[in-house]
Amino acid sequence: MMTKKFTYQNLLFLLLVSAVFALFGAYISQYFLDMQPCQLCFWQRKPFFIIIILAILFLTIGQLKNYQKLAIQIAILLLLINAAIAFYHSGVEQKWFEGLDSCSPPAIQINNVEDLKLALEKTKVARCDQPQFMFLNLSMASWNVIYCLLAASFACFALRKIKTNHDQ
Repeated sequence: MMTKKFTYQNLLFLLLVSAVFALFGAYISQYFLDMQPCQLCFWQRKPFFIIIILAILFLTIGQLKNYQKLAIQIAILLLLINAAIAFYHSGVEQKWFEGLDSCSPPAIQINNVEDLKLALEKTKVARCDQPQFMFLNLSMASWNVIYCLLAASFACFALRKIKTNHDQ
């Protein structure tokens, strides 16, 4: 049986897929399940976007391929930052921490009083301290903590495995 060794390229591609998967879930929740994101939700998306851009650049640009290990290390750091933001968000939901001063309503365009009335009737303001969805008694922010920590742990383990393979 032939086994393929893990490479920086494979791991970076996996991190790319995991970031796309996380954002896919966030946008499905927002646009198809009508769960409006709060400001903290938006902050949790940013590290995933950066990981996607980073991975695409380091996977496709020839001169950057020698620095894929660095890109993986940055992606791990971004996952840990995301986990920290999500942990704070979970803490706000659980009333462990004080939340943001204001919640962020979605952008609306108002041209007249009728538009304003209509927007006020339709606009659903997302509060950072009230989870819109729970699964197994955990909010989406709590699941994001778990997801990011698992992805970062896996990437660290794989990175170490790749180093061991290179040393042999």
